Amino acid sequence: MSKKIFLEKLTLIGFRKNYDVKFKEGLNFISGPMATGKSSIAEMINYVFGSEDHKSYIEIRKSCKDVELDFFIGDSKFKLVRPLFDFTRPVKLYKWDKNKLKYEDDFELLEIDTPSNENSLSAFLLREMGLPNIKVANQSFSFRDILKYSYVKQSDIDSENMLMEESWGSSLKRKPTFEIIFNIYNELLGELKQELKEKKELINNLQKKKEGVYEFLKDIDILEEKDYLVEKNNIKTQLEEKKDKLQAIKSEGKFEDELTMNLEKEIGKYKELIEIKEGEILEKNKYMEKLMLLRNQYSSEIQKIEFILEGAVVLNKYDFEVCPSCLNELEHNNGCNLCGSKLEDLSEEEIKVFKSELRRLKKKLKKIGEQIEYNEILLNDYEVEKRSYNKQLLFLQREIDHLRNNYISPYIEQIEQINYEIGNLNNDLEQLEKNLVIISKFSKISQKILEEEKKHENLKQRMESMEKESLSKDDVMKSLTKLFNDILIKFSFPKLSEAFIKESTYIPFVRGVKYNKLGSGGAVTMTTMAYFLSISLLKTPNKNHPGFLILDSPRKNLGADANDEFKDEEIFNSIIKYFISITHPQVSEDEADNEDKPEIDENIQIILINNGFPDFLPPEDLVKVFDGKGTGNLPYGLIDDIENL
Repeated sequence: MSKKIFLEKLTLIGFRKNYDVKFKEGLNFISGPMATGKSSIAEMINYVFGSEDHKSYIEIRKSCKDVELDFFIGDSKFKLVRPLFDFTRPVKLYKWDKNKLKYEDDFELLEIDTPSNENSLSAFLLREMGLPNIKVANQSFSFRDILKYSYVKQSDIDSENMLMEESWGSSLKRKPTFEIIFNIYNELLGELKQELKEKKELINNLQKKKEGVYEFLKDIDILEEKDYLVEKNNIKTQLEEKKDKLQAIKSEGKFEDELTMNLEKEIGKYKELIEIKEGEILEKNKYMEKLMLLRNQYSSEIQKIEFILEGAVVLNKYDFEVCPSCLNELEHNNGCNLCGSKLEDLSEEEIKVFKSELRRLKKKLKKIGEQIEYNEILLNDYEVEKRSYNKQLLFLQREIDHLRNNYISPYIEQIEQINYEIGNLNNDLEQLEKNLVIISKFSKISQKILEEEKKHENLKQRMESMEKESLSKDDVMKSLTKLFNDILIKFSFPKLSEAFIKESTYIPFVRGVKYNKLGSGGAVTMTTMAYFLSISLLKTPNKNHPGFLILDSPRKNLGADANDEFKDEEIFNSIIKYFISITHPQVSEDEADNEDKPEIDENIQIILINNGFPDFLPPEDLVKVFDGKGTGNLPYGLIDDIENL
């Protein structure tokens, strides 16, 4: 089984403050009225994991600059940081240091690209999960392909083309991805063998690099880390001895100010430099915030114009029964399917004007992006200069402290000599610290070798497991269909019959027909949830599912309406109760004795996003609640200081 992903925390980095959502194991329920930022939580997770872009939410545009996601893959912890409203810039990757219990200061830059680019976000995520670089339908298999089985958008939960299976080009990778998830893809084992071979070559190259660096360190007499610590302790011991000796020979005498005047001048100079640099850093940060707000605004305007040129025509192809935002029924008019306004094609002159404005805004957005990158480099340089000034100030203050506390005595020459020796020992100590930086880099190569050797061993064990424990396609489909049917029973699906997942297409059927022929939005919603849930839950050897499932708006097309068999409050309650039961398992005797019952993964992480929640939901499962008002004890929405906009 590949390593699972566990989502720990999503954070929007803001100009005024940060906004976060913490997740837990099992069920995570997010509730709130319309337009409070519920769906944007799921969309931001999707964006951090490599989506091409995100919607132009006005509250986020005016409040935030970056989005962070803390998560685990197996037992390794990571943090991804991606800029908002700047879709082409790379993602920052931070790795958790288990010894220091914090993220490493250094980060890697991962590009938003296909896995054929080894430095891409997708390649990194697949590697960490234990999946090789696979070609499917003559295209690189991507993390984005597998994520489609873990994130069901609000617009897809009742879609009659939920996996784009009706679109030939978009569905080419759908079936191979399904087979990779359940380890029934024929080429997977061969790809793993190739990955194992490449991993061995990488380890050999790293070993050679390590040996070369080690010889270099020996030649310039830089100690190993353990020797460095011994030497550091020796110098500290000598320093203490010198200080004790200095104290022992002190006697009465008058302090001479001229001995410290030059040092005081130098200290004053560096304090002034630090103050100036801190002012420059503050101003640069303020300027960066203005640039980021401007970037967000340009990005939003570009999206609006692109929608004017293309979006309205595409949107009106669909026949909406309910508003996709508030889910209220729409009156049908002869104009726009949503608002009823008269539809008129744009004139050629209007199209030219819009396209000209689009080009102008894209140029400005590009320049703003370049300015942000340039100023980030300057800001980093300012921080480096400030650290250098602080270091020099500390050294000078240490020197003047020695002079003031220990320098006056009839034995002036002895004291001068001891202070000189103390200064040399402090310099030696500083040099050791610099050497430690080089040693640390050498240690990182050693650590990288250990990590790659561990990955090599995991790949080897996985291959052996796949060869011994792999299930046939027939076995997988039989168990999956049984689980799919069982879930629909638990959901209280009306007049349920002939529910199965077709073996040749991996598409769900209910009442003997394909899901998009059921003729009811509620039926499609229930079928969609049962389908993705059965794929997530079914426990099989060497499964390659991310390990979490996000469902946005599970109540869509369900609820209370006497004229619709699917709009029954009890149906929605049954659905939520099933989610609670699988994340709070209490096995009954009947279930325990049922040998035909497919084995499910009880460690799945589920995120449900809905407008409201039933009163029987366990309080610990309610991870975020918004009230759309912000007047009580609950926040208005994800951006909880909206009154400051």
